[in-house]
Amino acid sequence: MKKIILITGLTLLTTVSKFYAQGSDYHLGFRIAPRISTLGAGLEVAKGFTPNFGVRAGFNYFTYGYDATESDVSYDLELELKNFAILADWHPFEGAFRLSGGILINGNGLTGQAKPTAPVAIGNADYNLNSVNLDISYNSIAPYFGLGWDTTFGDADNWGFAFDLGLIYSGSPDAGLSVAGPDSTNPLLADDLNRERQELQNDLDTLKWWPVVSAGLVYQF
Repeated sequence: MKKIILITGLTLLTTVSKFYAQGSDYHLGFRIAPRISTLGAGLEVAKGFTPNFGVRAGFNYFTYGYDATESDVSYDLELELKNFAILADWHPFEGAFRLSGGILINGNGLTGQAKPTAPVAIGNADYNLNSVNLDISYNSIAPYFGLGWDTTFGDADNWGFAFDLGLIYSGSPDAGLSVAGPDSTNPLLADDLNRERQELQNDLDTLKWWPVVSAGLVYQF
């Protein structure tokens, strides 16, 4: 038993020694990475400072518009994803694998407008309106936690690949509803509209986490 423990200890010591010996040979270059993710298309820059630690910063952007007419109502929706991230990476094995944390300056949101050509039902009544407007926004600062791989970290290769999985805690989205038109000043409409907004807010309250799946090429200087 003592022999097994001794051999195991020497093996671990040898492995750790190799890691530290290789540390001085690490190429901790400046890296740039175009990426595609669930946050949109983006560009990221990164720099390693030790065999275990590095930092990244990047931005993402995506927009999508939807226009349709149904039941005499024209709809105009626009989803916009825009954010800037500052992340710190810990490489526990001094290699490609990393655990990451940081913050996002979050500008994600959804806006919409419905233009009815007939009285629209809100709550228990019908109202004559020119438009019903929707605005959904998120917290402007959101923490990020994730894990990933960057094959260029600590390596002298110029080209590599990066992949990340993570979660953004953006909190419950805030829902806003407003109207314009002949009945927009009706005091009964204000109560009905507030009830509609609260129902929508209750549905959105469960959407506090935004999943992140991201991949891209890496070029290292």
